[in-house]
Amino acid sequence: MSRFMLTAVIVDDEEKNRTTIERMLQNFCPQVKILGKADSVKAAIELMEQEMPDVVFLDIEMPGGNGFTLIEHYPAPGFEVIFTTAHDLYAINAIKFAALDYLLKPLNILELKEAVARAEKKVADKSGSENRMKFEVLRSNLNQSDRKFTKIAMPTSEGIDFIEANDILVAQADRSYAQFHLKGGKKIIVSKPLKEYEELLEQCNFFRVHKSHMINLNHVEKYVKGKGGYVIMNDGSHVDVSVRRKEALLQVLTQGSD
Repeated sequence: MSRFMLTAVIVDDEEKNRTTIERMLQNFCPQVKILGKADSVKAAIELMEQEMPDVVFLDIEMPGGNGFTLIEHYPAPGFEVIFTTAHDLYAINAIKFAALDYLLKPLNILELKEAVARAEKKVADKSGSENRMKFEVLRSNLNQSDRKFTKIAMPTSEGIDFIEANDILVAQADRSYAQFHLKGGKKIIVSKPLKEYEELLEQCNFFRVHKSHMINLNHVEKYVKGKGGYVIMNDGSHVDVSVRRKEALLQVLTQGSD
């Protein structure tokens, strides 16, 4: 049972979507008190400045500016955001890189409840500085002219680390955890499986060479032949290559040298 009410506003240009989210919250997330609804960025800003909610359920595509326009209006936001969207892969990936929450339409009840629970915990922890940094990562990645992401938010036991993707040499699976080996010998342990990062890392020129390792192709110094062989990274570390992944890796490395 929640010890306090989580206040929220719903921002979506379609009335049926606003009504659906409101009803789902009322039926399945009774700890959420809905302060109001808005159908545009302009209306949302007016509503939020009046109500100051804990969390915003925010659509991405809207007339007169998108959900990111609303975020840019607040240089130091004091609220959590749960994005809601039906498409736009680039936007979804930008949200993932910033470790912000999102829900795909049509909304799934279980995913909604989990997102609300995460928002409730963050509000209770008053992690405002981390929240601001997440939005900075989102802004930074959205502003990339070549539409390539540069920073990844990594939740650790101490908080959240924001890492330049190209500073990662090797990502290693460690049961339900993932280890990231960075330039300069630094290592970050994240309490999520590597699988959660695989899609993001592939967009940053990473390649899975083994079931437990992904490497940054930008930092490969040499491939050494063998049954599967291994790669030498530019920090001198060695990473084994599985037999099954050998040919695909060689093809990628050869293409990169053309």
